[in-house]
Amino acid sequence: MSLSSEQRAATIREFHENMSRLGLTVDGIGKDFGVSGDVVKRIIELKSGVLEYPWIIRGYMLDKAAAQGVELTPFTALRGDPHDYWFLDADLIDRGEIG
Repeated sequence: MSLSSEQRAATIREFHENMSRLGLTVDGIGKDFGVSGDVVKRIIELKSGVLEYPWIIRGYMLDKAAAQGVELTPFTALRGDPHDYWFLDADLIDRGEIG
């Protein structure tokens, strides 16, 4: 499944808005995942080439928001349970690892 250019732009904006709401930086997220901020930047700009990575970052943000009591900007394209999407590797998402 591919996102339209509008969906891509919205998803990138949603990642940035939610990072701001949570006080996160690409370097901080990268540190939590053991990767560089540049890797995270490529993921949130939907340039990683791995469909599951944005879902992993989304899950990370949802967990942070729940822990901090922060309401996030809803993700409009990355919505629902990623396990329901046949084209995603649910095991990779469940591991929550970015490499």
